[in-house]
Amino acid sequence: MYDYLRIFRHQSPVTALGPYKRAAIWVQGCDFACPGCIVPESWDKGGKQTISQTELADWILSQPDIEGITLSGGEPMLQAAALVNLIDRVYEFQNLGVMCYTGYRLEHLQQHGTDAQRALLNRIDLLVDGTYIESLHGDLLWRGSSNQRLLMLTERYQQILIQELAQGDRSTGIEFGIDVTGAFYFTGIPARKGFRDEFAAKMQSQGIIFSN
Repeated sequence: MYDYLRIFRHQSPVTALGPYKRAAIWVQGCDFACPGCIVPESWDKGGKQTISQTELADWILSQPDIEGITLSGGEPMLQAAALVNLIDRVYEFQNLGVMCYTGYRLEHLQQHGTDAQRALLNRIDLLVDGTYIESLHGDLLWRGSSNQRLLMLTERYQQILIQELAQGDRSTGIEFGIDVTGAFYFTGIPARKGFRDEFAAKMQSQGIIFSN
């Protein structure tokens, strides 16, 4: 039952979604549907691709020079059991750090979450919690809105987080790329709201396909 994951996209290396170079996985499916979300295509629980944990773990382990994994979406906690199994498969071969985005608050998951969700929390080093609120959008480190929190669940990223915040709580920027279909995309959290629509409009005006 948990041998497969529904994902929207996976990409590596990524430097805009957490410390150092990372393999990023956007899971498919989200119930929050936050207005202004930069990846609304990831909301549909039945959309995009299904991939086996073995294939995804092998892909992660094949990525050179990455320090960790970032789980985004979509909502990772909706596929918590499968992600626990995936992380454990990776841990058998490599000690990678885990960062995760979730619309749930940590306290809710601790008190009311499923066993699988709490098991996933136990494997996360750095958690960004809380829904994205467009009116609170800010130029923030690894977050989209000021209600979202950066929570160290282990000490793994303590020093790098202190260093980053000492330079100011600011976005690390976004990365641009072209996927296998030739469509342009961006990765990361824009410093200003409305960036996605502006970017898509500019791409369309140039006759360029935008995919995110």
